[in-house]
Amino acid sequence: MKTAYIMQKEIRESILTAKGFSWYIITSVILSILSYLFLTNGELSLLDQGQMIYMLMNFIAALGVLMGIVAGADAFAGEMERGTIEALLLSPLNKTEIAMGKLGAVLINWAIIFAISLPYLLIVGKVEQNTLTGILYFVVLGTLLSLIFSAFSMGLSARIKSMKNTLIISFMIFLLAGTPIFLSAAQRMTWFGMILDFINPFAAAINTFDSVVIDSQGFGYQIMRIAVICFYTLLSLWFLKRSINKLEI
Repeated sequence: MKTAYIMQKEIRESILTAKGFSWYIITSVILSILSYLFLTNGELSLLDQGQMIYMLMNFIAALGVLMGIVAGADAFAGEMERGTIEALLLSPLNKTEIAMGKLGAVLINWAIIFAISLPYLLIVGKVEQNTLTGILYFVVLGTLLSLIFSAFSMGLSARIKSMKNTLIISFMIFLLAGTPIFLSAAQRMTWFGMILDFINPFAAAINTFDSVVIDSQGFGYQIMRIAVICFYTLLSLWFLKRSINKLEI
C-alpha cells in the first residue's frame, strides 16, 4: 500500500500532466511518420515487414529507456533540488518502498508507451506469426531494459545528488549501449563489436528482436541474451538498493 502511494504520487506529478501527455503525443506523431514512410516511401517500402518492425522496436525501446533515465535521475536528485527530499524521507515510508514506488511509475510509463506503439507494430508487421512472437519478446525485454536503465539512473541520482550530472552520466552510458544500432554487420564482427554485443543488455535485446522477427529463430537461440538482460536487471536493482541505503538527508 505504501509503495502504491508513492507510485500514484509519481503518476500524478509526471504522467498525468501536460508535459507527460505532450511526450505521448510526440511519440505517437513520430511513430505515425515512421510507419507512413515504411509503408509508402519507395526505398523504405522495399524492406520486408520483419525489417520494418525490427527498426520500430529499436526506436520504441530506446525511447522507453530514455524516458526511464530521465525519471530515474529526477527520483532523488530532483527531489533534493526541489527541496522535497526531507519530507519524503521523514514520511512513514522506508527508502526501499520509496524507490519501488518510483520504479513502478517508470514501468507504468513504459506500459503507456507500449500501448501507444502496439497498433503501429501490428499495422507495419501485418500480424504475421513472427510479428506476434516478436511483440511478446519486445514487451518483456523492453520492460526489463526500462527497469535496468531507470534503476541505474535512480541509484546514481541518490549517490551523486545532482540531476544534471546523473543525466550526463546515464546518457553517456546509454549512448555506448546503443552503439550496436549504428554499427554495420562487418563492424559488429570485430572484437570491439562482439564484446559490446556480449556485455551489453541493450544489444542483447535488439539482437533478440532481430533473431526472432527477421531470422525466425526459436527460444533456444535467445537464452544467452535473455540471461544477460536478466543479470543486468538484478545488478541494477542491487545497485539501487545499495545507493538508497547510503542516502541521507
